[in-house]
Amino acid sequence: MKRSTDMILSIGIDTVTISNVERFLRHPEYANEIFTEKEQKLAEEYGDVVDAYASSFAAKQAVKKVLDHFMDVDGLDLRRVEILKNKGIPYVKPDKEIQKVLDEKGVKNIMVTITSEGDNATAFVIAQQ
Repeated sequence: MKRSTDMILSIGIDTVTISNVERFLRHPEYANEIFTEKEQKLAEEYGDVVDAYASSFAAKQAVKKVLDHFMDVDGLDLRRVEILKNKGIPYVKPDKEIQKVLDEKGVKNIMVTITSEGDNATAFVIAQQ
């Protein structure tokens, strides 16, 4: 775990409406355009598949807001940023090119927390030095 004295370089937050994600998921190509195979497998293994996808999508959008401080994110393929889990704890896994930019900008750690309540899924992301 990082020290609390680590400097925050960027933050991002996003909330999505779960029922909207449920409508998008009626089209099978949607998941393939947004989520990697690993992310899809995690979502399918979760008890509430729609909640899992919505939570992951909120996290991806929050990460995109963090990345906007370090690089041009217009047209960013969200599959380049995976939201995975280690023992139930979500973490961000950017692709090699994005990781290189983060390294160059001094980002040592990206933390993510995700919650859902009612029809909303929210993610909060912090990039630390």
